[in-house]
Amino acid sequence: MGSLLSTTATYWQLPLRFCLFFVFWMHGSQKIFGMYDGPGLQGFADYVATLGVPMFLGYLAAFAEFLGSLGMLFGFLTRIAAFGIFCTMAFAVFRVNCAGGFFMNWAVEPGKGHGYEYSMTLMLVALALMIGGAGRLSFDRRLSTRRGRAS
Repeated sequence: MGSLLSTTATYWQLPLRFCLFFVFWMHGSQKIFGMYDGPGLQGFADYVATLGVPMFLGYLAAFAEFLGSLGMLFGFLTRIAAFGIFCTMAFAVFRVNCAGGFFMNWAVEPGKGHGYEYSMTLMLVALALMIGGAGRLSFDRRLSTRRGRAS
């Protein structure tokens, strides 16, 4: 457990964590509660099933996004939260967005989905937090320091 909570005594993680918090709070709220014109939990799970993926993975992805956002906000179990977000975005890149090319489809061309640039960026931000941990201003740091395991 110590290695999951250990982190560097740096601040660079804070803006990355807040970025992921905001993005995935919004998207997770869409997927779980139907907020912000989202599909809600059942609607999202049904969508994932249309991609040929078991429906339970849709539920898992929705909760990874929503709960992962809270982990990012507080810097609590950050590596686990980042892993869930990383997996969700890796799925988006390779299964949903790859066919649309690299760039976002701002022109909203019919039949062409968005490219993978945004999902890939979020995936790599999550990877950075998986590697570096939550940083100085986090519950992870506080808990690991109490145990004498701070990096």
